[in-house]
Amino acid sequence: MDQQYAELIFDRPVHRFLQRFFLSNTAMQSLILISPIMTTLEGTRFSLARVCHKINHDRIPTYVITREPEEDFHEEAVKLLHTSDFTEVRFNPSLHAKLYICKQENGGFALLGSGNLTRSSIERNIEIGIIIRDRGQGRELFHELFYWGVVRLRTLAESKLVKRMTYVRRM
Repeated sequence: MDQQYAELIFDRPVHRFLQRFFLSNTAMQSLILISPIMTTLEGTRFSLARVCHKINHDRIPTYVITREPEEDFHEEAVKLLHTSDFTEVRFNPSLHAKLYICKQENGGFALLGSGNLTRSSIERNIEIGIIIRDRGQGRELFHELFYWGVVRLRTLAESKLVKRMTYVRRM
């Protein structure tokens, strides 16, 4: 069994994260997208519309933290995220971090790096990231990143809720 818990990614790390998200056959418990800038990723293999479709189809509770949009492309991405009952959106004006997390039934994976959730980060920019897996020595770090994103950053006074998750979880 491969116990590799961390992988440094030099080539299109955000694309690699989205690829893992789409190709994973393990049920997702939650998705966290933290990026100060985002676009609809239109014209890319993993558009934000496809991400939203998977969120809705698989009923994945999703937490998004970004800055308040100043550009039309960012506003379009936020509007698209608003179409999902399974998505919560918060704006934080101080946000500069980029963190993406998929929590799964038996583990998960996180990408911590330099890439925004934008087409240029996926296709052109020189970016770097590290994928941390929820296993072995990576377990503690994965859970610390998850806690930071879904609890600490999300609940800061300056992380203003702009769209609530509206689905009702069934037990």
